[in-house]
Order: sequence, then structure tokens, then C-alpha cells
Amino acid sequence: MLPESITEELKVHLQSVKILHQQDLQKGYGSVYLPFALERKYPRAKYDWIWQFVFPSGSISKDPRS
Repeated sequence: MLPESITEELKVHLQSVKILHQQDLQKGYGSVYLPFALERKYPRAKYDWIWQFVFPSGSISKDPRS
């Protein structure tokens, strides 16, 4: 549950994060690590917006498992 006072600000923030995610995908980044069974069942899920962080890092990092 979030305070109503931050709802609009959070929506604006999430929209900017979504745009950043789309830009990262165009550059070949933006995917996430998913457990094997989930990745096998949904091979493109690792690129979906729903798996992204609400507050992403300011720099690109490589997952050591990839």
C-alpha cells in the first residue's frame, strides 16, 4: 500500500524507467536472469518490462550467471 500523495509521481517515474528499458533492449541489454524452468517455458520473458526493477541502477551491470 502506497500513500496516495506519491501515486502520480510514481507513475511518471515508472514511465521513464519503461522508456529506459526499451532503450536498453535496443542496445542489446535489458534482460534479466530467470529460473531455468520459467525461462524454458517462456523464452522471451527475460526481456519483459514486468521483470524490471522499479529503481534501476544508474549503470549497466552484467549478471555473473549469464
